[in-house]
Amino acid sequence: MQVRLRVAAPVLFAVAALVCSRALNHPDHPIALLLIVPGYLVQAWLFEAHRALGGVGYVITMVTVSALVWTLLLLGLLVAAGKLFRRRLINESPEGSGSYND
Repeated sequence: MQVRLRVAAPVLFAVAALVCSRALNHPDHPIALLLIVPGYLVQAWLFEAHRALGGVGYVITMVTVSALVWTLLLLGLLVAAGKLFRRRLINESPEGSGSYND
C-alpha cells in the first residue's frame, strides 16, 4: 500500500485543524495545550508587532498555524518512515539486488 502525499496532506491538515479547534476550547488539558502552542507563539509575535488579531481572527490564527505546524511535522515523519521502510525492504530482498521484483 502506497500513501500519496497529495492525498495525505489535505486529510492530515483537516484532521489536525479539527483536533486543534477542539483543543482551543479545552486548554486545561496538557495535551490540548501542547497542540495549540504553535498558534500561541504566532499570536504572541503578532501582539508584540502590534498586529494582533481579535475575535474570529484570533481563533483562525490559532487553529490554522497549529494545524499547519503539526501537519508538516507529521508529514515529515511519514516521509522519513517511508524511506526507512523502503530501504529495509530493499536490503532484505531475497536476491539482494536492491530492486523490487514484481
